[in-house]
Amino acid sequence: MDVDLSELKRAVNRLKEALAQPKDEFVRDSVIQRFEFCVELSWKTAKKIMGTPTSAPKNIVREMAQSSYISDVEIWLKAIDMRNLSSHTYREPLAELVYEFAANFLAELENLVQELEKS
Repeated sequence: MDVDLSELKRAVNRLKEALAQPKDEFVRDSVIQRFEFCVELSWKTAKKIMGTPTSAPKNIVREMAQSSYISDVEIWLKAIDMRNLSSHTYREPLAELVYEFAANFLAELENLVQELEKS
């Protein structure tokens, strides 16, 4: 299946750009929003490529690992949890936690894009 990866690539690049900025509250919140977009686009894009019928993000993450698109299922499951927390709750300590997670998760997103490009 030929799936356009440009939206996912753009989202990952925008996250990378935000993470390169000096951190303040505005940048932190921008990183969190961009992280949320990246997580959503990642599993939805992989779902299209794999042709999987399920719409449950965590099940799709497991299928992504089975298809060798990702290697660390646990960090991806945690990314889904972090995305859910950040989009439904706003507290300063949580915002800091999600920002740090997003910074560390960028490499996972970049690796996924590379693997999906091989499809």
